Amino acid sequence: MIPVPALRQVVQLAADLPAAIATTRDFLGLHRGFSEEEGMAVLGFEHEVLAIDRTFVEIVAPLIPDSSPGRMLARQGESGYMVVVQVDDLDGVVERGRQLGISPVMRERLDGNPISQWHPRDLGTLAEIDQIDDDRGWHFCPELSDTGSTAVVSNIVGADVAVKDPAATAARWAALLGTSIPDGATTVPLAVGELRFIDMTGGGRGLASAEFARSTADPDRTGRPDRNSEPDRTGRSTTICGVRLTITEQESR
Repeated sequence: MIPVPALRQVVQLAADLPAAIATTRDFLGLHRGFSEEEGMAVLGFEHEVLAIDRTFVEIVAPLIPDSSPGRMLARQGESGYMVVVQVDDLDGVVERGRQLGISPVMRERLDGNPISQWHPRDLGTLAEIDQIDDDRGWHFCPELSDTGSTAVVSNIVGADVAVKDPAATAARWAALLGTSIPDGATTVPLAVGELRFIDMTGGGRGLASAEFARSTADPDRTGRPDRNSEPDRTGRSTTICGVRLTITEQESR
């Protein structure tokens, strides 16, 4: 099982879903992902989740203007949409949230696993905090994980979230997750990955960038031929849906 708390997924909001998927797949060396069309359509959007190894990139686009992603797209254009963190005790997270004076805007079960979503005004970005109780490892698995590729990158190692008060937001996240950080710190280290909070001066609020560890494993853990001819993209970055994606030397935990 993956150690927790873990940064499992970053989500980007696109105006043109096929174009954003194609660009992301090309840059990160990923295969075609998984989509749950019927369930997502009920919520007013379409999506695709791209698998790496233990972490995932999801891209969403509104089907109708009167939906959460539709309103956000109209308000600020393409952008980061959400970060998703896995924990081992969602009840504990919710209780700590109550003590902080915040609560999830959504709490339910997805395929038997407790999940929750939290408002951007409380955590700096729309955030999903989930507990996985079954042995499939993550949502939509194993169908999703079977599509994974480590040809270019091995996993997400960090996400930057732009906020008005980085230190205060980092402290709130740490308290919510039941960990501690030094006074004034703006990074919350997790068992897998880290959340970093940056000043939003001159830019929008929310998920601003994601960092990926370069791959040191076999080109493709699925056994499929590697479709990428470029073996090492360390240091390269690009902006997709308003989110800066960077491939780094940092090893994934």
